[in-house]
Amino acid sequence: MDEQVRTGVASIDAVIESVEELAERPLAEHAAVFTAAQERLRRALDADPQASPQPFPQHEEG
Repeated sequence: MDEQVRTGVASIDAVIESVEELAERPLAEHAAVFTAAQERLRRALDADPQASPQPFPQHEEG
């Protein structure tokens, strides 16, 4: 990827970063990351902008 996209919204940027890291993860993990990303984006869009974001779940190496 030539240019990183960032929004300045921590919860959204965490989702973007998780998707950017897919190139380094096994293909079998991609669907779970996209599913989690979709859910996190939906929650971020529905959230109170003053609320603190939840940490993005990390996948264990295995």
